[in-house]
Amino acid sequence: MRRTCLAIALLACPLFIGMPPAFAATTSALTTTAERSGFKQTGRYDEVIALCDAFQSAYPQAVRCFTFGTTPEGRPMKAMAVSTSGALDAKTAQARGLPVVLAQGGIHAGEIDGKDAGFWLVRDLLQGKVGAGVLDKTVLLFVPVFNADGHENFRAWNRPNQRGPEQMGFRVTAQRYNLNRDYVKADSAEMQAMLGLVNQWDPLAMLDLHVTDGAKFQHDISITGEPTNSGDIALRQAGNALKDGIVAKLEAQGSTPVGFYPSFVEDDNPASGFIHGVSTPRFSNGYFPLRNRLAILVETHSWRTYPERVRSTYNTVLDALELT
Repeated sequence: MRRTCLAIALLACPLFIGMPPAFAATTSALTTTAERSGFKQTGRYDEVIALCDAFQSAYPQAVRCFTFGTTPEGRPMKAMAVSTSGALDAKTAQARGLPVVLAQGGIHAGEIDGKDAGFWLVRDLLQGKVGAGVLDKTVLLFVPVFNADGHENFRAWNRPNQRGPEQMGFRVTAQRYNLNRDYVKADSAEMQAMLGLVNQWDPLAMLDLHVTDGAKFQHDISITGEPTNSGDIALRQAGNALKDGIVAKLEAQGSTPVGFYPSFVEDDNPASGFIHGVSTPRFSNGYFPLRNRLAILVETHSWRTYPERVRSTYNTVLDALELT
């Protein structure tokens, strides 16, 4: 007998009655603080480390948890390679011609939707609840928290106009670097480690998972694709196809997405209208097109509730995997 989930698909559905104890125990071990708290809270960085190891232990043929760098404050920078193809290292993925999708959470560690959405999605993918067969044909390279030191600068009012979680990390690193201004110059130790990961895995597409507290707009999420306005024509076609495909899927899933980041022509002047330009390579979505790769800037809105934001981020990563 199944129990019905009445949380409007924002929370994970309860376990099935009669579920085998081993499976139920595994599922419980792979849930996040966010899920257990009803998305009122998010876990600390030690949970990232524990979950990374737990997923590998539960699914050793489909998950590899590894450290790709160390932060200036000594924290391991964790990534998960997730695929049911058996390609859990970069050389194998490249030899088999499998596309790699990099989903990067917590570059601004107060904007932490991507971490909780990513762990939830990985579990659902591995349990066959969503995305049937997609991990046979792709590799998800998941970085739950890029800015790990900033994540542990943890307090209630780091983002005072953001609706949840109750506490969150900080925007910049312990050395006060804004990592999403550091791609092309790579001054920070964290960015140097990330670019090493990118050089090794060569992801075909990357998703940079954010929460905007900029202009208030009615849409729950913005999807900015690159390259769409610059660069090689064929690559622009691919960039637009990925962006437009994600937007269409999100609409079908109940979101109201917008296909660009709403920036004003004149700062602080809404009457000036919106501009959709070309991102510079200090940003993730400006940097990756210079490598002839696709980039998607994902921005949920801080005035939406945390469970709403996590769900739309979950859907976006799933949609990108299916489209890639």
